[in-house]
Amino acid sequence: MFRHTLLILFAFLFSSGPTLATDDFYAPGSFADSIFGDTLQRNELALIGWASSTLVFNDDGTDGILPNGALSSDEGFHLNQLALMFCKGDGCLPSTKFSPKHNLLSRITPTPAPRSEEIDIGFNILAIYGTDSQFLRVSGIDDFDFDDNHDEKLSIPQWYLDVYLPYFDGMNIMVGSFMSPLAREIGYPFAPPRWFATASYELLFSPVKHVGVLTSIKLPTSRNFGLLSIEGGITTGWNNFDNRNGDLFYLAGLRYRTPNMQSGIDIELMYGNGADDFGEAPAKGGSQFFALSSTGKDLNRFAGNITLMHKFSPKLEAILELFYGSQEAGDIQPAPQFIIEDAEWYGSFVALRYQLNPNLHLNTRAEWVKDKVGANVQFSGSPGEVYALTTNLDWQINPYFNIIPELKYDRYDGNGLPLFANKTENSQLLALVNLVFKF
Repeated sequence: MFRHTLLILFAFLFSSGPTLATDDFYAPGSFADSIFGDTLQRNELALIGWASSTLVFNDDGTDGILPNGALSSDEGFHLNQLALMFCKGDGCLPSTKFSPKHNLLSRITPTPAPRSEEIDIGFNILAIYGTDSQFLRVSGIDDFDFDDNHDEKLSIPQWYLDVYLPYFDGMNIMVGSFMSPLAREIGYPFAPPRWFATASYELLFSPVKHVGVLTSIKLPTSRNFGLLSIEGGITTGWNNFDNRNGDLFYLAGLRYRTPNMQSGIDIELMYGNGADDFGEAPAKGGSQFFALSSTGKDLNRFAGNITLMHKFSPKLEAILELFYGSQEAGDIQPAPQFIIEDAEWYGSFVALRYQLNPNLHLNTRAEWVKDKVGANVQFSGSPGEVYALTTNLDWQINPYFNIIPELKYDRYDGNGLPLFANKTENSQLLALVNLVFKF
């Protein structure tokens, strides 16, 4: 039934509506606006939806895929996300439903806009159903049972207030549940369309969700210097709300943009006790690093990254991402994936995006990651390095629909079990088609 519905939607999208592409994430004149008229717009409110589905093929004769192939763990057709977001003002970003009003956007960037002298409150409530939700759940919130035996799961990844205050050169306070500011590709702009249908390996080594408070401050700088902001936050953990180990995690960040906003650097850090902060069951939230202490000792975890961004021309832009993490060892090993020696992981990727025409972009990404002891639960038994190359075409058919055919090649180099095809192969080639509807 679901596939038949998709075929009907395809027919509608290809046969009607404007063909001129737009940079907007969400199409102007959304379905909700057609129902409520200008009521939402007048109050800076939006009710926005999207659906993302992927058809994935693997070259190795098995259906096992390391879960970064369109965030899917096997071959075939997947409903990745069926999402509905209710938001206000800057809480609707990164959509272009409303133009940014302030000179500081939480988790995103300082801007050249003048400082607002008024307090402003935005918010975001986001619900997602689909296979991606296994990566978006927060332990203690998304512990639903009704979908345990289904590939598609429900998550409520965001519910927060975003308060702008006219202090310093501009200030934001975000309170609630929000996607991580760590890593440009997997943080705030997690919702499609991203540059790539598949996620980078950094997704497997970083937090996706936090529950807590994040404060951002824009610092006064000269016009010639550029734009600078700092961030600091306290959260209940790593994809974690129930605070299993009773300790807090701490966030810190710095964001710089050149005066013309063509280049920038983000530095983002996270630190806290990583003992006993994994979920009680798969796809129930919690961290992807399993460490336990028999004495209740803190087992410190650190994660950080540096992101460099540059726009070479109106058609070509690039991102370089560097990341590093560590986990202090525990002294209990009830299963092989538990960490009993100090662990480190690190890696990088470079991504390029080139506009072939207003409707079509070519994206390419090369990446490398090393997990020295197989600390990540997905790398358990397979310590070593992975190299990957991804390329796609992002075709915006009209403001409501994107189609993204993508190829991804991964190769494992290590002295443990093979990493791919259910631990039987050292490489995999994925071919997929990602379809994104916006309404």
